[in-house]
Amino acid sequence: MSSDFTFQQLRAFLAVADELNFRRAAERLHTTQPALSRQIKALEHTLRAPLFERGTRRVSLTAAGQAFLPEAGRLLSNLESARRAVGETVSGERGVIRFGYLEPAAYGLLPLVLPRFRARFPKIDLELHEMHSYESVRQLRRRAIEVALLRPPVDQDGLHLDIVYADRLVAALPEDHPLAGRTIALSELADESFVSYSTKQGAGVHAAALQACAAGGFSPTIAHLASSTPMLMSLVAAGQGVGLVPQPFTMAPRPGVRFAALTDPEARSFVALARRDDDDRATYRELRAIIEHHAP
Repeated sequence: MSSDFTFQQLRAFLAVADELNFRRAAERLHTTQPALSRQIKALEHTLRAPLFERGTRRVSLTAAGQAFLPEAGRLLSNLESARRAVGETVSGERGVIRFGYLEPAAYGLLPLVLPRFRARFPKIDLELHEMHSYESVRQLRRRAIEVALLRPPVDQDGLHLDIVYADRLVAALPEDHPLAGRTIALSELADESFVSYSTKQGAGVHAAALQACAAGGFSPTIAHLASSTPMLMSLVAAGQGVGLVPQPFTMAPRPGVRFAALTDPEARSFVALARRDDDDRATYRELRAIIEHHAP
């Protein structure tokens, strides 16, 4: 039966029920009294019951009207809730944002960013997915995620990237290395063999490491390429070479590995917030601002 009446009729009914006066209700709804009366009569016809007793001096609700009053209020409230939900979803203030992130961000950055974002957008769930930059680009294009923290260089076709911060690079050394635990210049490692990330799994850090070494006056000898950080750390701990890794990795114990801070200003790896070109929600700009505020 509810499908036979309109929300306009519900608004008319609620206005008259509140005012108990057709003229005042019509003024409140910015309509004419005859038009309002037609809306009420149409609603009564649909419900097959009179909703008001119309006297010469007063209007009152019938028993049917009193029964219908709370239901009409709930129906109209549900409509407004539905409208808000749709509007918030379209504007990006409600729903789920699938967020790809780099492993180092989990150590210091995300614990600061997530509560701030939740306070700003309580109706949005950030669904977190750890992945390397190559995978983030692939998942963005597949529309499996909406936004990602990744390290350039990547294929930017169809994507928009904003540089949001830079991770300092540190040297990962075997724990008995004479330079472990010190602050050094990268050139002090020029004669070492290096363990680096593979160009597919860690292209951003690999490229940053090569650039930093070049700025330090040497080209590193790459002895091994690792497909993951645990593999890289294992090779370093086994004495197979030294590595350059983002500084947040120093926050987690690595058996057999110690770190050395680098004085070289070029020893850094940039991190960008990426999204698709065709998806520029205000929510992403807010997320970028929060990340930039809390970033190193």
